[in-house]
Amino acid sequence: MAVHPQIQEDKWKSLRYFLGGIFFVLVLIEKSMGFDPKVSGNFFPKQGFRNIGKQAEKTKFAEPVDPFQSETFEDDLNWEEEVFNHSYPTNTKSTKQTKVIDETIPEITLPEDRFPGAGKRISAEPGYLPVYFLKFYGSGKNSQSQLVKLTREFPGGDPIVFLFQELTKGPTVTEKSKGVLSALTKKIRMEPNYRLENGILHISISEELSSGGSMEILKDRLDQITFTYVGNFGIQGVVLYSNGERIRTLGSDGMSLPDVLAKTQRKVILF
Repeated sequence: MAVHPQIQEDKWKSLRYFLGGIFFVLVLIEKSMGFDPKVSGNFFPKQGFRNIGKQAEKTKFAEPVDPFQSETFEDDLNWEEEVFNHSYPTNTKSTKQTKVIDETIPEITLPEDRFPGAGKRISAEPGYLPVYFLKFYGSGKNSQSQLVKLTREFPGGDPIVFLFQELTKGPTVTEKSKGVLSALTKKIRMEPNYRLENGILHISISEELSSGGSMEILKDRLDQITFTYVGNFGIQGVVLYSNGERIRTLGSDGMSLPDVLAKTQRKVILF
């Protein structure tokens, strides 16, 4: 049975409309699922098929980008300008850290830094003993202190305590008139107990030794002590202590002291 031509043409039109509608639906689905046929040339999505529901995205590593090629780099620079040219409120509240002090832990002093205690006292016959003071030579900025060697009449007995007392007592009126001075003041005291062992004299001195003087004055004090003691009564070096502990530094600047004080290479003037 032959089909009428008009009916055949209507069927083809209906089929075309049907196929066009399907194609249109596919295009909509393609857009919603991320298909990019213009770029990739196929109908597969860039990121693959997505499952319905939540899906964790994989971490992407950013490619290095030149900041000056960015369209917004000028805006970033303007923002930095605003930061430097304007003040912004800051949180002024600071959290104070509580310092925990365990008073049950005692302060530890190493054995070699502790005052060794009193030893056998020295006794000497009456005579004359050398003491060292200071005198400044030059003027203005060129003025420098020099050690001056003087003598004191010793009545006999313990020379260690006697010599330190003479150093802190200072020069006589006649010597002062000639410019003789002492860097050791009367406030600086020496404990009566000392120890002379293996040529090393261990003496304990009050804290005033470290105060009230520049670094040059502190050096002068040390030289007055060492030059007065070293070379007499078998003394080869001096170790200083204060409050039972060895003095390692002097002054606010923390001038370091050697383990044993000895005579320095310094000019001495016989007065």
